[in-house]
Amino acid sequence: MKLTAILLTLFCIQVSAGVSAQQLTVSVKNKPLESIFALIEQQSHYTFVYRDEWLAGTKPVNLNISRGSIDQVMKAALHQQPLSYEIIDNTVIVTRKAAAGSIAPTAVVATISGRVTDEKGNPLAYVSISIKGTQKGTHSDENGAFKLEARETDVLVFSLVGYTPREMVAGNQTTLQVTLTQAISDLNQVVVVGYGTQKKVNITGAVAAVKGQEIAKSPVTNISNALAGRLPGIRAVQNSGEPGKDGSRIDIRGFGEALVIVDGVPSTFDQLDPSEIENISILKDAAAAVYGIKAANGVVLVTTKRGNLSRPKITYNTYFGLQSNARYPRYVNAAEFAELTDESQLNQGLAPVYGADKVQKYREGQPGYESTDWYKAAIRKNTPQQYHNINVSGGTESTRYFFSLGYLNQQGMWKSGDTRFNRYNFRSNISTKINKRLTAELNLGGRLENRHYPAAETVTLMDQVQRAYPTYPLYANDNPEYYAVTNFSQNVLASMNSDYSGYSAQKYKYLSGIASLTYDIPFVDGLSAKALYSYQSGTANNKKWVKQFNLYNYNAATNKYDVGYIGNSPTNLKQDEQQEENSLAQLSLNYVKTFARDHHVKGLLLFEQRQTIGSQFEAYREFMLDALDQLFAGANTNKNNNGKASEAAYMGYVGRVNYDYKDRYLLELGFRYDGSYKLAPDHRWGFFPTVSAGWRMSDEAFFHNMTRLVNNLKIRGSWGQMGDDGSANPFQYLTGYRYPEGGYIFGKNIVGGLTPSGLPNPLITWFNATTANIGFEAGFLQNMFTVELDFFSRKRTGLFAQRVLSLPGTYGAGLPAENLNSDRTQGFELVLGYNKKIGDVVLNVSPNITWTRTRNLYQERASSTNAFANWKDNNNDRWSNMIWGYKAAGQFQNQEEIAGWAIQDRKGNTTLKPGDLKYEDLNGDGIIDGNDRTVIGRGNTPELFYGLNLAATWKGFSLSMLFQGAANYNILIDGAMRDPFSNGANAFAYFTDRWHRSDPYNPQSEWVPGKYPSTVANGLDNNRGVSSFWLKDASYLRLKTVELGYSLPKPMLLRVGIEQVRFYFSAQNLLTFSNLKFIDPEMPTNDATNAAGNGKYYPQQRVLTLGMNLQF
Repeated sequence: MKLTAILLTLFCIQVSAGVSAQQLTVSVKNKPLESIFALIEQQSHYTFVYRDEWLAGTKPVNLNISRGSIDQVMKAALHQQPLSYEIIDNTVIVTRKAAAGSIAPTAVVATISGRVTDEKGNPLAYVSISIKGTQKGTHSDENGAFKLEARETDVLVFSLVGYTPREMVAGNQTTLQVTLTQAISDLNQVVVVGYGTQKKVNITGAVAAVKGQEIAKSPVTNISNALAGRLPGIRAVQNSGEPGKDGSRIDIRGFGEALVIVDGVPSTFDQLDPSEIENISILKDAAAAVYGIKAANGVVLVTTKRGNLSRPKITYNTYFGLQSNARYPRYVNAAEFAELTDESQLNQGLAPVYGADKVQKYREGQPGYESTDWYKAAIRKNTPQQYHNINVSGGTESTRYFFSLGYLNQQGMWKSGDTRFNRYNFRSNISTKINKRLTAELNLGGRLENRHYPAAETVTLMDQVQRAYPTYPLYANDNPEYYAVTNFSQNVLASMNSDYSGYSAQKYKYLSGIASLTYDIPFVDGLSAKALYSYQSGTANNKKWVKQFNLYNYNAATNKYDVGYIGNSPTNLKQDEQQEENSLAQLSLNYVKTFARDHHVKGLLLFEQRQTIGSQFEAYREFMLDALDQLFAGANTNKNNNGKASEAAYMGYVGRVNYDYKDRYLLELGFRYDGSYKLAPDHRWGFFPTVSAGWRMSDEAFFHNMTRLVNNLKIRGSWGQMGDDGSANPFQYLTGYRYPEGGYIFGKNIVGGLTPSGLPNPLITWFNATTANIGFEAGFLQNMFTVELDFFSRKRTGLFAQRVLSLPGTYGAGLPAENLNSDRTQGFELVLGYNKKIGDVVLNVSPNITWTRTRNLYQERASSTNAFANWKDNNNDRWSNMIWGYKAAGQFQNQEEIAGWAIQDRKGNTTLKPGDLKYEDLNGDGIIDGNDRTVIGRGNTPELFYGLNLAATWKGFSLSMLFQGAANYNILIDGAMRDPFSNGANAFAYFTDRWHRSDPYNPQSEWVPGKYPSTVANGLDNNRGVSSFWLKDASYLRLKTVELGYSLPKPMLLRVGIEQVRFYFSAQNLLTFSNLKFIDPEMPTNDATNAAGNGKYYPQQRVLTLGMNLQF
C-alpha cells in the first residue's frame, strides 16, 4: 500500500508537470515558419498540416515567448502573415487567409476526386478517406479512385491497414494524386536477427517476431508464459503456477531448449520486466547458426527498449490481480472414503474397516464423524498479485535514454500466507554520439528476486494434502493451537506454517552491464567497427530453516494434549551461496553499401570470447533449540560444509554477407568457427557454414498485372550446420581422477584416495546439427490476407552416448562418451493473417499451427536376449516419444466373459472381477504377459501445437484474445490418480464412478457398472498396470489471455498534459477445453516414464487482472 501511495503521488506530480509541458518556450530570430512549427512539435503533442506553397512568400519570424500557450505562440508567429490556423484534436491546420471582401474559403464546398496508389504506382483499393473531425468519408474503388465533397480548409485523412496514414489539406485543388507508404509494421518492419537487423522483406530465414506492446497485452509475471500460441514454432509448457517458479519450458520446433540472447548477450529472460521489452525475435533455422554453441535448438532474441528523439516521456504501468487454481481434481469426502475403503477390503476378501453403520454416520455428519476437506483447509480460493513500473524515455540528436523501475508482488495459494515472491527490476539504456563518427552505448540492467516458501516443498505439501484422510480432524479436539496427528502422522497445516515448522528463503541478485563503442571508419563509405564488452553477475543466497515441531492427540480422560508425532527432528539450518560471473568480449566490422542504386550489400566479421566462472559454498548445522535461525547458534556436532567451483571458456569467429538486388533477389552466406574448452585440442574447433536465398516473385515485371490480388509473394530457403558440445564432460579427453569421492578396500577397511574418473576419449568432438528450411510467404489484397508456410528438417549426428559393453567390475573405470547416436526432427509451420478496417473498427485475426516429430536414426543399446526383445527394445529408425503397454479391450461385464478370456492374472483368471480391465492377447498364445505389450500411444511431448490471435479496436476500445493449444500427445495417469489409496492416499472423487456391488457388504448382490474398475486394497490387482485405459489424450485448447481495454480520448487528456490513459481488464487461463476434465493438460510429467507425477504439483493459475497505463 505504501508503494501504491508513492506511485499515486508521483502520478499527481506528473499530471502537473504534464500541464506545464504544454506551455511552450520559443526564442528565435529571423527563422522561417517551418522551423517554428517543427520547434512546437518537439515540445508538445501537436502536429502541423499545411501546403508548402502556402508558406511561400511568408516572412521570417522573431519570437521570444516563455511558457506560453499554443494559441499565444501561433498568434505571434502568424501576425501580419497571410495565414490562419485551426486546432482539431492535436492537429494544427494552417490555411490561407481569405482575401478582403471575398467569400471565406470555409464556405466553399467542392468535389475533390483523385487516385490513391502505393509507392510503386499500383492502385490501392478500399482506402478509407475521411474529413478530420467529422463523420464524412468514403473509400477508394478497385482502381484506387475516389470522390469526396470538402472545403478548402478541410483535412483529408487517408488510411489503409498495412500502410502509414496520411493527412492532406484539401486546398483549392479538385484533383489529388495520393501515395501511401507501407507501414513499418508490415513488410518494411525492421526485425532483429543475429548480430544486426533486417527489413522483413529481405529476410531469407525462418524468423518470427513479436513486439513488446503485444506481449504487454498478457500481463504475465513471467515472460516465458507470454509466447505460447502467439508465434509459430514455439512450444511452451507451463508445469507450475507457483510464485517465482511459474516459467514455461520453451523449445523451438521440438528441437529442445532454446538459447536466449538479451541485447546481444547470452542470458535468461524469464524474470525480465515486460515493460522493458521492445521486441522478441525467434530464429528457427540456419539463421541461428551465427550464435554458435547452444544455438542448434534455435535462438530467442530479446531487445530491450531504447530512447527516441523526443521530449521526455514518462510511462506508468500497473495492475492488480487475483489468482486461483485453474483446474485440480476433488477428493472424496469422509463418507465416500469410508465406503470405498470398505469396498477395497471386501473385494480382496478382507474384513471392512468401517462397516455400514459408521459409513452412514459419516454420511449424516454426526458428532465425531465430520468430514474434513484438507484441500479446502490448506489452499486459499484467491490470492493477490500486483505490478508497478515507471519508465522515462526520450532523447536529443546526440543522446537517447530509457530508464525503468519495476516491482512485482505475487502471493501463493497456501492459507498460511508463507509463499510469496517479490521482484525488483531496473534498467538504464543510454546511447550518445561523442562525435559524428563515434557512438557509445551503456546498457545496465538488474533485478532482485526474493522468494519465501514453507520449509516443506510443494510436492511434499501436496502429498500431505493427498494422503490425509477426510476422517481425521485438522486440530486435536478442534483446538487451532494444537495441530492433530493424521493417519500418516504429518499435518499439512503444520508443514505449511513457517513459524511452526520452518521456511525456505531464497534471494537472487542479478546485474548486467553492456558497454559498446561504434566507429564509422572514414575513407571507406559504409564501414564501421564495433567493440562490445558485457559482464553479468548472479548471486543466489538460499537459507532453509527446518524447525522441529509437534503434532497432538487429545486425551479426553485427562483433558490433555499428548504429543503424538515429532516432525523435522532435529531442528537444522542449511545455507548456501552460489555465484556466477559471465563475461563476453566482441570485436566486429560491419559494412553496408548500395551500388548502382539497386545492389545492396551488407557484411559482418566478428570475433567473440566468452568466459563463465562459478562457485558454490554451503554449510549445515543441527540445533538443540530453535530460538535463533543463524549458523553460529547451532551445535558443534552434526555439522557439515561443502563447496565447488567451475570455469568455462569459448571462442568463436562469425562471418556473414547479405546481398539483394532491388529487394527482389536475396542471398545470405555465413559461417561460425567455434572453439570449446571441453574438447581435445585436435578436435576443439568446428566450422559451421550456412546459406539462404529468397526470391520476391511479386516484384517481377511479369507479375505486375496480378499485384492487385497478390501484392507480396516470396519463396525462400536455407541450409546450415551447427555444432554443440552438449553434455560432454570437460576434459574427458584427459586421464583424470576424483577426490575425495570413492576409495579402496584394504582388508576390512575402506581407505579414501584418488579414484579414476573414467577412460579418456581424445577423439570426442562436436555433434553436428544440419538444418534445412523451405518457406513461402504471400499477401493478398494489400495484405488483407497473408499466409506463411515453412517446411523444416534437422538431422543431428554424433550425439554423445556411452557404448554398451560389458566390463568386469574389477576394471575400476567406466567407458567414456562417444559420438554415437543420431536423430532427425521434421515438420511444418503455417501462419495465416486477416487484417481489415471496417469503418472505425480494425480487425486482426492470425491463426498458427506447427507440427513436429523426431525419429531416432540410431541409438546405442544393449544386445537383446531374444527376437521379441530385440524388436521391442530396438529404437533405431523409430519415432521417439512413444509409450509401450497393454492394449485395453474394455472391461469385463460378467464372470462368463472372464472365464472365456486369455489368462491375464497367472491364476486362471480366478482373481478377476466384473469391471476389471481386459487386455488384448496380441500374440495369440492365450496368456497376457510382457510379450503382449505394444505401442499404445504417444508420449508427453505435443507433436501439434497451435494458437489463435484475435484483436479488434473501435475508437478508444480494444479487445484481444489469445487461444493456445496442443494435440497429438498423451498423459499416463499414475500413482494415486490411477490407484485410489496408493501409498496410503485419499481417493480422488472421480473414483466414485466405479464398478461396485449394489450392497458392498453383501457379496451376493449384483454388480453396478462404472467408468473405473472396482477398488482393491493395496492395489493388488491387474487393473493398475500401464495400459491404454490409463493413457489419456491430453489435447487441449486454452483461452490463454483475453483483454478488454479503453483509452480515454486524447483531446481531453492533452488539456492536462497527459498523452495516454488506458484502463483494461484481463483474464489468463480463463477457459480450457480438453477431454481431461479433472487435471490440467500441462501438469508436470516424468520425462522418463511419461507418468503424470501423481498430481502432486502446484496448479496453473487463473488470473483476473485490472490494470492501467499512463503516459505523460
